[in-house]
Amino acid sequence: MNNKVDYLFPGEEYKPKQPNWDRVKNYVNIDPTGCELKAHERDVLQPAPEILKPPTTQRTQISMDDITDFPEQHTVELGESRPYEEGKYRPPSLPTFAGIYPTHTYLHRGKVYDWCSCGHTQNSPFCDGQCKWILTRCRPVSFNVSESGYFKLCNCKMSANAPFCNGTHQQLIRWVHNQHRGFWGLNGVVAFWGCIGYWMFTFYK
Repeated sequence: MNNKVDYLFPGEEYKPKQPNWDRVKNYVNIDPTGCELKAHERDVLQPAPEILKPPTTQRTQISMDDITDFPEQHTVELGESRPYEEGKYRPPSLPTFAGIYPTHTYLHRGKVYDWCSCGHTQNSPFCDGQCKWILTRCRPVSFNVSESGYFKLCNCKMSANAPFCNGTHQQLIRWVHNQHRGFWGLNGVVAFWGCIGYWMFTFYK
């Protein structure tokens, strides 16, 4: 503890000791935007004010055209938005598979139903208006029946007798099985021989 006391002679006026301002100005943690008396309140981990100063070089003048001058965007036109000439054939949109097997449902005589042809409906096989919000030219097929009863409505969207099923899904199942061998065709064989190998390995261990 500093016990030094400044004594005053008779007739002298007390003058507080002034800080060394040159030393304070060169302090690395001084706040360049605040008062010089707050130099001791700065964080000791803060970099020197010279690092925080912006560059002194004069920046080039930038106009609003330079800021909004984006490169040209190259868009790819989809088949649905591509214009066609008058009388030229425009290919229809391909539907989405809503299911492999048909829906066996009861239909009432005289009532008009809307069969979904795009495959995006959440109320399969009937239309719920999803075709209005997606990029497709498929529109629902309105139909009715002459007699009430159970009917098979197509879900693969490939029937030539839409909206009723004509057995096209069976050909699709055969094609998938021949091309991909199905789950039980390939993975089943691997699982069978894997179980046999594991059994033999644990039996003779």
